[in-house]
Amino acid sequence: MDFAKPSVSSSDDEQKASNSSESSRGRTYHRHTTHQIRTLEAFFEYCSKPDENQRRELSKEIGLEPQQIKFWFQNKRTQTKGREIREQNLLLKANKGSLDDENKAMREKVGKMVCLSCSLPLIQPQPDQLAVLQELQSENIQLKQELDKLTKFLANQINILLYD
Repeated sequence: MDFAKPSVSSSDDEQKASNSSESSRGRTYHRHTTHQIRTLEAFFEYCSKPDENQRRELSKEIGLEPQQIKFWFQNKRTQTKGREIREQNLLLKANKGSLDDENKAMREKVGKMVCLSCSLPLIQPQPDQLAVLQELQSENIQLKQELDKLTKFLANQINILLYD
């Protein structure tokens, strides 16, 4: 496979030093060479989920086992997804801040609004004021009905006086 093959020359001593080191538990850890990483990353840009044949071909090219290549790609996909999620979270946090500011400004504007017919402020009732507001609204309905009845009665009386 001829994907970006960087010409990196490293001595055998560098590869031995970077390929393995002993941990406190006695496990040997493998560090990939710069050439291996660049080749894997170049292939990752081309295909993030190589099939078995592609992994075998890569393993021959860079000197790793197909299983190592499989795990490298799994880890790389996980890293990429995590990075994308962190970037999205930063964008969402920035958007949330601007939406909060916009919401606050709108609430202030609504708080300053007044009724066009009576010039009283239009305020959002608090939950404890809701019962009182409902009582007032029902009382207003009754008063309007009484006003309508009186208006009709007076109109009748005026008509009787005028035409009698």
